[in-house]
Amino acid sequence: MTRTDIILLAVAANVAVMTLVRLMKTRRDALVADVQRQVDARRKRGRAAGDGAGKNRDAA
Repeated sequence: MTRTDIILLAVAANVAVMTLVRLMKTRRDALVADVQRQVDARRKRGRAAGDGAGKNRDAA
C-alpha cells in the first residue's frame, strides 16, 4: 500500500465513523423523545384517574 492508499483509507474510515456516530445520535434522540412522550402520557392518565388513589398499594 502506498502513502496515498493509506491516507484515502484513513479519510474513508473517518467519514464512515462520523456518519455512524451521527446516525446513532439521531436514533438515540428519537428514542429519548418517544420515551418522554410515553412518560408524559402515563403521568397525565394517572392524574386524570384521581392520582391513582388505592391503585398502587403495597402488598406488605
